[in-house]
Amino acid sequence: QDILVLPGAMTPTEIYKAWTLGAPAVKFFPAESAGGANFISSVRAPLPQIPLVPTGGIQLAHVPGYLKAGALAVGVGAPLIPKHLVESRNEVELKALAKDFLAARGAAFVS
Repeated sequence: QDILVLPGAMTPTEIYKAWTLGAPAVKFFPAESAGGANFISSVRAPLPQIPLVPTGGIQLAHVPGYLKAGALAVGVGAPLIPKHLVESRNEVELKALAKDFLAARGAAFVS
């Protein structure tokens, strides 16, 4: 079986090291508190070959900015599956929220 493993990194040095050790992409964590989409842009300038997947604190409104900055994808947890919707088993709202996140990726590439 093939299993995708994305090592986590926070600094450009850690990102570069993970990439040189064979990572197919590198998870940037904690994205929002460590610089957000501006960090992604700054790191991608000298290291454009390294696919980055920011995670940590990313809200729906942040998704287009990360993708415009050059992120391969974004990782989200609680904002995509909030506890109150899980506890209430509200599938309708969970599906709607998932659709909103998917739509946000398209919004990244529309001016």
